[in-house]
Amino acid sequence: MSAVASFLMPRAICTVDISKAALYRSIQRWQPSFMIDEFDDVLSAEKGSDKSELRAVINSGHTRGQGVLRCITDDHRPELFSTFCPKGISMIGREMPPTTLSRCITIELRRRKKSERIVKFKHEDDPELADLRSRLRRYALDNAEALRAAEPSMPDGFENRCADNWRVQFAIADLAGEDWGDKARAAAIKIEGGSDKRTISARVLADTRAIFYPKDEKGFALDPLERISSVDLVAQLCAYNDSPWAEWKRGNPITPAQLARLLKPYVAPQVIRLPGGGTIRGYLRAQFEDAWERL
Repeated sequence: MSAVASFLMPRAICTVDISKAALYRSIQRWQPSFMIDEFDDVLSAEKGSDKSELRAVINSGHTRGQGVLRCITDDHRPELFSTFCPKGISMIGREMPPTTLSRCITIELRRRKKSERIVKFKHEDDPELADLRSRLRRYALDNAEALRAAEPSMPDGFENRCADNWRVQFAIADLAGEDWGDKARAAAIKIEGGSDKRTISARVLADTRAIFYPKDEKGFALDPLERISSVDLVAQLCAYNDSPWAEWKRGNPITPAQLARLLKPYVAPQVIRLPGGGTIRGYLRAQFEDAWERL
């Protein structure tokens, strides 16, 4: 898919590796679109390495006007290099730092069935691709002002950075007329629903809210919990399907101490008095209310 996209992107540069300096210098010189393949190596790089710093440069390029300051002349005069440009990232899986993932629209490929027929892509430019590329450029030039000023409506839950990611796509769909706007929003809801872009602390906070506000098998709300022990909260978190809590560290379940560290930005466990006497170490629902409202 990355190879096909690279033939349709304006001033495309398709690469399997790039340094942070090459990235921002290329943007300064050519104002290109990047298709970066084999991005797994960048994500696995240790903190402080050149590859790790490349992630910060890519993240900064999500917003127009951002860049990096460098002194490149003999008189050490600082110069701002823009990092804003379209970037496609190709990799196996979606294990990506939340700071990068939250800036992405994720397109997941599926293996084809043996019964499905395909036409092998030759990785060569041809008249059909050139024609499509020309039509896309013409459309962009004709509609640049309309798209720049567009403020399309957003589905419920599409806020902040998620709304920024989808604004232009929705605007293009609305401009296309008919029911393309509705189709685009339906597709976006499905894509975002299959991609958890929250930090791990925000995810445990959301899962904790579901435990304090339980539902029955039909989805009807039950009486909320007033309090819960740290041990019981861990047990219920580990019972969630498709959650990381049951195999948190080296295949072992998350512990109350590890949970407390994740929740530290929001709440801390405390000694709780039980209605019938006695005490437990755990959490009160009231502790979480402010943090839940900010999710």
